[in-house]
Amino acid sequence: MILFSRRNLHYSDYKWTAYAQNDPHVNGKPDDTVFNKEEGNEVVYLINKLMIFWDYRFANTGNKMEKLIHDKLPPELTKQEEVQVWLKENLKF
Repeated sequence: MILFSRRNLHYSDYKWTAYAQNDPHVNGKPDDTVFNKEEGNEVVYLINKLMIFWDYRFANTGNKMEKLIHDKLPPELTKQEEVQVWLKENLKF
């Protein structure tokens, strides 16, 4: 199920690399795969996965996640799992 897509993104300064369908950067569950916050496909993938995991159903929640990732994600957080934990701790409604 897709809840958040490229058209929902607030920012437009992402790179758009083509990934193989089964690439862990854009497939499976968030794990110790390196996360690149400048890569649009990775941002959309992670937001989508987390919205499904946490049962969030509104695109504006995805936008809040995107803004946190884009503007405030500490540079030392480089893995999908780390970003997931950080977002859960910092996402406020």
